[in-house]
Amino acid sequence: MPLTTYEEARPWARAIREEVLTRRMPKWHAVRGYGDFTNDPSLSPFEIATIVAWADGGAPKGPDTPAVGTNASPASRNENDGKPVDRTVRTLTLPCGDQPLPVGRIVGIEPRLDPKGSVGIAVRQPDGSREIVAWIRGFEPDFRATYWLRNPIVTRRGTRLIATADSRCSVVLSIRSSR
Repeated sequence: MPLTTYEEARPWARAIREEVLTRRMPKWHAVRGYGDFTNDPSLSPFEIATIVAWADGGAPKGPDTPAVGTNASPASRNENDGKPVDRTVRTLTLPCGDQPLPVGRIVGIEPRLDPKGSVGIAVRQPDGSREIVAWIRGFEPDFRATYWLRNPIVTRRGTRLIATADSRCSVVLSIRSSR
């Protein structure tokens, strides 16, 4: 159901309140504390309190505001997430498990799991150190997302992806080549 206008959202105010309080809305399957992502849509405590107060106050309509546009031209944007297109990034799909990685920088991950599946994703460097990338749980194929890393992970020769899942799984990596 779309919730893009007041008229669409108003009848669902109580349900929106509950979904926001239980952190099921907005949809985001990455577990807090396991990875840091630039496109995390999670709400702040202040935003949650504002939505709860709105619902508890009878869901009043606020002032109408004009839509805000973007200054970027459509040709320079990726249709999925509004990020500028980076032609130096390539994708690589790997099955879950223990897999070798190419040299470069991991900038994004997109897990592909069975419905309601979970996966823990880490990188093991050649020196044996391990970095947690993400823990994705309650996967919903209709709400697939690429999780863009705030701090890319540098991979060297001998770096491995460790993806442990409770169902069939693969991981699509967005990798920027080293220069």
